[in-house]
Amino acid sequence: MYLLQKPKGPLSTSGPLGYAAVWNCVPFRRDPQVHLTGARSRSNLVAMQTLGLSGESKRSDGRLKSIFWPTVDNAWDVDYLGRQGFWICQLIAIVQLVGGIAAGNPVMLGIGIASTLIFWVGGMGVREGNWPAAALLFSIFFLGLLFTTASGRFPGILMIIAAGILLSNVRAAFLASEWRPAGEEEDRPTRFNETWGDKVVDQIPAKAWPVLQVPFFSLASLLLLLSLAGLCMQLLQRFGFTSHRGIL
Repeated sequence: MYLLQKPKGPLSTSGPLGYAAVWNCVPFRRDPQVHLTGARSRSNLVAMQTLGLSGESKRSDGRLKSIFWPTVDNAWDVDYLGRQGFWICQLIAIVQLVGGIAAGNPVMLGIGIASTLIFWVGGMGVREGNWPAAALLFSIFFLGLLFTTASGRFPGILMIIAAGILLSNVRAAFLASEWRPAGEEEDRPTRFNETWGDKVVDQIPAKAWPVLQVPFFSLASLLLLLSLAGLCMQLLQRFGFTSHRGIL
């Protein structure tokens, strides 16, 4: 690739057009440092947009308010709340798995694995703005807290806060599902596909949720019924209506 370079000397008046200039044809070399700096700037912009830290973000709420009392005013709110709800569900899925393993009981381990799968897939539904999925996840988790309380154990402050955040997820998913853009030309945030985090939170839910939502609702509904039955049996036993051998 060559670049035309203007001569430094005075112009000549010779030639048929009155003026003529001799232009030097020199090779053009791209500065690797400039190219690398540009690539890094683009990478940083993508990361900042992904985290909601760039000037392109138009979110209405602060981080704390979006967790406990979210509102939706634009497409940026919808996208941010979907990402936030997804990661919350993944965190609780890990907690469920660790709890099942720590119990040391094959039955509790099976329930923990089932809960992990449900919260993992259900998080995809939350990412896609499916509020029934968010409501089902909250119901399963809340019944677990009630079962712990009925067993005579305090569930813990962190578990209560987690239940409150899951309830907030229901509100966020419902508002996101009801929000409609003012017009087709309205600016919207981009779903990236640059890093593994982008693929997990932006690409996989959009492709996997339409396929997995029917198995999710089937398995989650079954787990909800089993949790409700276990809670009822625990309450009957606690208040003396049943014993370990059966109904009195």
